[in-house]
Formats: sequence, structure tokens, C-alpha cells
Amino acid sequence: MKLKKMMTVGLASLTLLGVTAPAVFADKIAIEPIFTYGESLTAAQLEETRETLGVAEGTNELVVAVSELNGLLQDSYPYNQVYSSTYITPADSDGAVSVEILTPETITAITEAQYKNAAITAGAVDVDIKVASAVKVDGSGALAGVYKAFADAGSTLDAAAVEVAQEELAVTSAVTEENQANSGYSDELMNAAIVEMKQDIQEAKDANNGTLSADEIRQIVEDVLKNYNLDSILSADNIANIQNLMINFGDINLTIEQKEQIAAFGEELQATGGKLFEQAKTAWSNVDQEQLKEDSMGIWESIVQFFTNLFGGNDSTTTETE
Repeated sequence: MKLKKMMTVGLASLTLLGVTAPAVFADKIAIEPIFTYGESLTAAQLEETRETLGVAEGTNELVVAVSELNGLLQDSYPYNQVYSSTYITPADSDGAVSVEILTPETITAITEAQYKNAAITAGAVDVDIKVASAVKVDGSGALAGVYKAFADAGSTLDAAAVEVAQEELAVTSAVTEENQANSGYSDELMNAAIVEMKQDIQEAKDANNGTLSADEIRQIVEDVLKNYNLDSILSADNIANIQNLMINFGDINLTIEQKEQIAAFGEELQATGGKLFEQAKTAWSNVDQEQLKEDSMGIWESIVQFFTNLFGGNDSTTTETE
């Protein structure tokens, strides 16, 4: 599967990145409605995809070429096709990012939560993102389209942040694929844990003049997994991969707005997360859950069909990656 191969490439890059000067995100990027589509679509499939996504007449369109994927996704996977597409519109939501997969039957490896987590990590704010594909793929081309759309709007997202976002998708997708049948595991729970790790890392960095050691980050990961009752479910390799991912995430400095979106996303996930969240002892336990449900369900009603099973580049079919 392409995401597993992407994870192998990305984990090697984590070692190369090391602990370097952190990347700092730019201010909020204004973006007009835009439709990004994979160049592998036939004319009929392209029109079908436009209709599925509800693309308004006159919307700016960007084709995502196979030859661009490595550059957009900061990886070296040998892509040969791209089908998944996105419709991105500005959101009047104080920085929030919403993601809706309109064809969950054809996006086989990346969930809405993973897309959203990765988009926030990469630096997207104040956007609504709809994803669709005319054929079964892993969904990686859609995230490449998002990155290209921001570049077209005049602000290329930070390359190091994009690489972290790609690793996040690879790691979380692989963990979910391996553990989805295990009692006590869910994709929602895993993504909420990832959100909490991000917040804990950022808060610890803020309290320590912007620095945090790899060992301190590993301990944060262990503590959060224990709080979510995931420590006894995930394999040692799963945990090590998540720790490496979070060490890389620790090299990034987020804006205040992005920190707020990470916190809000975690609260939303728990508010709609069901019994597994009720059993988890998390940092969100002091939040008024009923109020959160009332506040968030209006926004999430259209996308909380929860994460059927984070943006990646060359879409794969159900039998091969793309």
C-alpha cells in the first residue's frame, strides 16, 4: 500500500530533519473558491467529480499532475496516477478547518479526521474542504491539491510542515489499518489522541522557551496513549512511529490561531466520540460535554458520519497505491 511505503520514506526523513530551527507558520492565508482535480480523470469522470463536489460555475480550477506529486507532498514515492479531487472554499469560522469526504466508498485509506489533522498541521486555516474521487484510491491526490491551491493563492505552505503532515497521514493510516478490528480502538480515538499530543507538546514548548527534548516528547506520547487506553492495544512499532512523528512535529512552531484549532478539534472529537471517549481519561475531561455537543453538532452534522475507513499524493486503487 502506498501509505505504508510513504511512511517508510518519511520516517527516514525524520532522522535527517533532526532538531533544527523550528519552522514558523505564516499568518492566515486568504483563498478564493478553487477546484483541484487529478489529471488521470477522463472527461466524463471530471464532470462527474465536479457535480459530486458541487463546484460552482466560474470557480477557478487547478489540475494536479502526476509529475508534481513528489514536490507537493515532499516525498519520493513513484506515483503513476492521480484521481482524488477537492473543492476548497473560504470559511467564516475564525480559523477552523472542516473536511467532508463525499465519496467515502472510493477514498479507501484516509479519513476525514486524518485529513483535517494533516491540513491543520500543514498550516491551512479558515477553509472548508470537500473530497471526492471517481475511482477507488487512497485519497492522497486530494491533499496534494490542497497544497497546490494554497500555493496558487500566493502562499506556499512550509515544506517542513507539509512533510510532517504527510508523515502524520502515513502513520495514523497504518495504525488504524493494523488495529481497526481490535476492541477498544477507533480511528476517532486515535486522532483525538494525536490532537492531544500536539497540544501537550506545544504547551510544554511554550513553558520551556520553545524547546523540548526528544525524551520529553516520547513521554508525552506514552502518557496520552495511556490516558486513551491505547497503550495496551498498539504495538511497540506503532508507538515508536507515533513518537518519531511527534518529535518531528515538535520542530514546528504553530500560530496562536492554529493552536486554538488543534484544541477545538480535540474537543469536537471527544464531544462526538461515544463510549470509548467516556472511558478515556483525557485532558478534555473538564469540558462540559453536553454543551460541546450542542455547540459543535451544527458544524459537524454533515461530516460526523465518522471517518469511514490525511491527505497523500498519488491515489491508489484498492489493490495498489497511487
